[in-house]
Amino acid sequence: MNRSILAIAVASLLPHTSYLHAQETSADETMVVTASRFESKVSDSTAPISIVTKEEIAAIQAVSLADVLQRLPGVQIVTGGGYGKSTEIYVRGTSSRHQLFLINGIRIGSATLGSADISQIPLNGIERIEVIRGPRASVYGSDAIGGVINIITTSNVDQNSAQVGAGVGSHGFYQANVSGQIQFGEKGWGRVAVSTQANDGFSALPLPYEQDDDGFESNDVSLELGTQWGDYVTARVFGTLHDGNAEYDAGGFSAPTYTVWENSPNRRSESDNYNVAAKLDYQRDRLASELSIAKNRDNSTNLDDDGYNSVFKTERVVINWFNHYQINEQFKLGAGYEHQDEEVYTNGDAYTLDERSNDALYALLQYSADAWGLEGSARTDDSDAHGRENTWQVGAYYTFIPQLTWSVSTGTAFKAPTFNDLYYPEDSWGNVGNPDVKPEKSQHIESSLYGVIADVYWRATGYKTSIDDLISWEFDSATFKSMPENVNKAEIKGFELELDFFTGDVNHTLSYDFTDAKDTETGKYLVRRAKHNAKWNIAYLVEQWRFDLSTLYRGDSYNDSDNSKRLDEYILLDAAIGYSVTDNLLVKGKVTNLTDESYINRLDYNGYAYNTAGREFYLNASYQF
Repeated sequence: MNRSILAIAVASLLPHTSYLHAQETSADETMVVTASRFESKVSDSTAPISIVTKEEIAAIQAVSLADVLQRLPGVQIVTGGGYGKSTEIYVRGTSSRHQLFLINGIRIGSATLGSADISQIPLNGIERIEVIRGPRASVYGSDAIGGVINIITTSNVDQNSAQVGAGVGSHGFYQANVSGQIQFGEKGWGRVAVSTQANDGFSALPLPYEQDDDGFESNDVSLELGTQWGDYVTARVFGTLHDGNAEYDAGGFSAPTYTVWENSPNRRSESDNYNVAAKLDYQRDRLASELSIAKNRDNSTNLDDDGYNSVFKTERVVINWFNHYQINEQFKLGAGYEHQDEEVYTNGDAYTLDERSNDALYALLQYSADAWGLEGSARTDDSDAHGRENTWQVGAYYTFIPQLTWSVSTGTAFKAPTFNDLYYPEDSWGNVGNPDVKPEKSQHIESSLYGVIADVYWRATGYKTSIDDLISWEFDSATFKSMPENVNKAEIKGFELELDFFTGDVNHTLSYDFTDAKDTETGKYLVRRAKHNAKWNIAYLVEQWRFDLSTLYRGDSYNDSDNSKRLDEYILLDAAIGYSVTDNLLVKGKVTNLTDESYINRLDYNGYAYNTAGREFYLNASYQF
C-alpha cells in the first residue's frame, strides 16, 4: 500500500553539505505523533497529513510560520499589515478559532480570544511541523474542528553540533540565531536555540490614516534537556519563551463624531509568552506510557503614547497521562486522562468568572492489515464552565492495488466558548459576555482516493463540514448592548487535489483547493474564504546549488458577511536560491512577491484595505560547527 503525504519525498536542502541532492524515499514509513498521540506510520492514518521538516523550512527561507503554512494544501493565510501583525489562518474554510495549535503536543493560545497568534511562534528551534487537516476533537478536545497544527521542537541528540546564522532584508529586516546540541555521557542530551528578528515595517493602513512604519521585534528561546533512565524510561524537560512587540494602526472611529480616526495614536502590541513542560516516557515490550505536566502563558498588552493600556493574560496548566498497548503487529489500543486549568487576567474591569477546569477521558484504536485498516477514537470532556461534550471519530481505508487506495472518515467536534464569550465585563461600548452561550458543534465526513501513477503521487479528497450554534456577537437595539449568541450555522463543502512528482532533477508539488463555505441561514459566503486556491512549489538541486520557486493563486473572497465588499483574486511568486560555499558555510537569497503584485486580503472596519508588502529581498548566511 502506498499511503503517504509525498510518495516521492520532496527534495530537501541539506544544509552545510558540498553536494545538495534529492533523496527518493517512500514516505509510507514516516512516523508521526499528532494523528493519534502515539507514534505511528503516516500510512496507518486516514487523515490527510502534511509534514514540514526543519530542512524544508531552511530551504524556502521562511521568515514566519505563516510563510510555511501558506504553502500547504487546504490552508489560507490572511495578514493585517506585514510580519508580526495579527494573522488569520483558515484550514478547509474553518476560522482561526477552529484550529488547535500545539507545541510538542501541548495546547497553546489565548483563552480570551480562543485562538493562537501564529505571528508569535518562531521558526528557529523547530524540528518539524505536523499538520492534520480535518477534525481531531475526539483526540484533543475543544478547538480541533478544522485541523491540528503541532509544532515539534524536541528530538533525540546523536552528536554534538552548533550553528550560527544572520540575515537582512527589505524594510530594515534583520535576524540572527544560534543553536546547538550536546550529549551528556551515553544517555543524556541538551538542545538550545536562540533567535532575534525585527523590521521597520510599513504603514499597516493607507490614507486617510496616519502614514507611519509599523514594525515588529521578536526574541525567542527554545530549550530541551533529556536523559534515559535504565532501559525503559526517558525523561525530558523542555520549553519555549517568546518576547516581542509589534506596532499597528488603531483604525476604527473617533468618538463622539464617529468619523474615521485619521490621526489615531500609534499603538503597539507587546507579547510575553512561555510554554514549559516535563515528560516521562515508559516503554517496555508492547506497553508504552507517557505522563506530562505543562504550563503556558499567553500575555498580550496593547498600549500607546496617549495612555491607552490593555492587558489580557491566559495561564494554563495541563496534565496528561496516556497509555497505549500494541496487541500485535496490526492492532494498537490507547487510552488517557487529561486535566486542564485555565485562568485569565485583565487590568480593566474583572471578568465575572476568571478561571475554569476541564477533565477528559479518551480512547483510541488503530488496526492496519496488508490491504485495509481501521481507526477510531472517542473522548468525553467535562467542563465546569459549559458542561459535558462527547466527541467521536471513525475511519477506514482499503487498498485495491498497491498504487490505489480509498479512505473514508467521519466524526464530530466542538469549540468551547471563550472567556470573552462567557464572562466579558460590560464595557463603555455596551459589550458584555453571556454565561448561557453554548459550545459550537460540528459534524464532518470526508473521502479520499490516492495513489501513484507513472511516478506521480496524487490524492483527491472531498469533504463536508457542518457547524451548528456558531457564536456571534449580536447588537440589541433595545438595550444598546452587544453580547454573544448561538445564532449562526455554517456548511463547508470542499475538494482538494494534490500532486507530487519529478521532471528530471526538478521536484514539483502542486495543490488545488475548492472551498464552498457558507452561512446556511443567509446563503452568504463566510468572510475571507476564497473559493479557489492553487499552489505550485518547485525545487531544483544541482551540485552546490538549490533553486526554489513558489506560486500562490488566491481567488475572490468577501470581507463582510453581507458579501458586499469583494476582495479580488491575486497571484504571488516567490523565488529563493541557496549555495553551499563549503561543507560548513551556506549562503542564501530570496525575493518575495517577485512581480510586485498589488493585492488586498483584508479590510478594516471602515472598508480601508490593510497594506501588503510589495517586492521584498532577503539575504542570509549560516555556519555549522
